[in-house]
Amino acid sequence: MSRTKKSSKNAITAGVLITVYLVTYVFIGALSMPIPILFLLMPMIVALFAAPTYHMLLAKTKSATAIMIAAVLPSILLIATGHIPIAPLVSVPAGLLAAWVAKTGNYEDFKKNAISHLFFSLNLFGGFLPIWVMREAFFRSVQHGGLDQSFCDTVRAFTPLWMLPLMMAGTFLFSLAGSYLTKKILYKKLQSAGVLS
Repeated sequence: MSRTKKSSKNAITAGVLITVYLVTYVFIGALSMPIPILFLLMPMIVALFAAPTYHMLLAKTKSATAIMIAAVLPSILLIATGHIPIAPLVSVPAGLLAAWVAKTGNYEDFKKNAISHLFFSLNLFGGFLPIWVMREAFFRSVQHGGLDQSFCDTVRAFTPLWMLPLMMAGTFLFSLAGSYLTKKILYKKLQSAGVLS
């Protein structure tokens, strides 16, 4: 296969897998957003269910650019839908770290790819960080977006400062669980891509 054809195939594959990731994020977000507890669990749920897509993205494209695009797109979507525009301050570093870790293993070391997914999964925290660093602005924005006072009151009650590191730790655990399940479910596909021996 020529380099041009291979590059085009990789770009198409990356586009499809990034779209699958974005659809996963939007679908889980739509289900979670009206329910305060699910809203706070959202980064963990996405980390779990998006893990297979992420690992296939690394195996099939071996591209830091694809990782960065996937990491930053949810932030752009948040900004486009009127959320507080600080999400890229988290998603960009998360994407850079994820890409760097995956690249150190040439995108073929499953353990490094799993660690990469840990960092990648933090990309969604840009949408949650305002709960603590811009608290009143966040709740005003949420109400302006159509959610009621009871949602705000419940989220406020469940988000003391210590909840942020707890959510991050939970996201790490769910990310690892997602990677473990990916290894079990997609073993043959990852093996054929050279990720598993």
